[in-house]
Amino acid sequence: MSDRETQNAPLMTIIITTVSGGGSMRVATEHLKKQTVAADLEIIILGPSGAWPDGMEDNLAGFYGYEIMDVDLDNGLYYAWADAIKKARAPIVAFGENHAFPEPEWAEAVIEAHKGPWTAVGSVFKNANPYTGNSWVQLYMTYGQYTEPIRSGEVGDLHGHNGTYKRDALLEYGDRLGNILVRANILHMDLRAKGLRLYMEDKAVIHHVNVSKTVSIILDLFYNGWLYTAALADYKGLSRLERLKGIIMEPPIIAKHFLGTLGSIRRAGKSKELLPRTLPIITAGLISHMAGKIWGYIAGNGNAQRYINSYEFDRYKYITAEDIEHIEKLA
Repeated sequence: MSDRETQNAPLMTIIITTVSGGGSMRVATEHLKKQTVAADLEIIILGPSGAWPDGMEDNLAGFYGYEIMDVDLDNGLYYAWADAIKKARAPIVAFGENHAFPEPEWAEAVIEAHKGPWTAVGSVFKNANPYTGNSWVQLYMTYGQYTEPIRSGEVGDLHGHNGTYKRDALLEYGDRLGNILVRANILHMDLRAKGLRLYMEDKAVIHHVNVSKTVSIILDLFYNGWLYTAALADYKGLSRLERLKGIIMEPPIIAKHFLGTLGSIRRAGKSKELLPRTLPIITAGLISHMAGKIWGYIAGNGNAQRYINSYEFDRYKYITAEDIEHIEKLA
């Protein structure tokens, strides 16, 4: 434990980025308040100045503590995350989302799992807006291998969002912390290269709101692919020739992703419900993802994160009205 922490320190700090304190953020807050260890959780919320509705701070009173940080989401986001980690008082740091709703035992299960030799602990994902085929296939395209059914155990990688980490391991990056946070999968790669270990905890369950508008799915996958390979090329210091090799390898990689998505659907017992009617959106989405990854190798980061921010931090824009109505009832 660092010298900032006391015997009465929180057990886990949850960092959430949002464009507003209302909407899905309100629902996420209600789910965090229902955690079995809510009084031992510290909440740090990042968002643009003026995003916070009246009474929001009163709604955070049941936690160990909270902090609201005004940040420019389009400039310096990763360094704001690094600052939040430094401010955190708990030995475990979780990156939550304003559209991810943990079940009541989630935090307790994560904290218990972190007593083991694991630097990062992942969760199982369920669908928080389950009434459209689009939402289901977006879940399986983005979280496929981390959806139920799944068993606890050591893994080679974890999901790109909603990860939990031992704070000291992150602080060891020093001035590099902001850069390594650009894409969590690259962070996981680096942690494993250091000999550190990752773990999936099947008792930690999160209900995730998935993009459900068709065009939005295609664009979201493009932008995320773009940022991932741009960040990967920077992390590895790839030459032009090595970037070209990466581009050439993308078709077989995306074919594996396609088969993995179908495998996740079958494993969940949803083949009859989703296939073959959702094959067009799966195909279009993953082709778009591949195009984004190719563009990332060519163009670098550019404005990829700025485009992603709206999808990630203002999710209601990209789901159907029926989805929003359902989610509002979950609070």
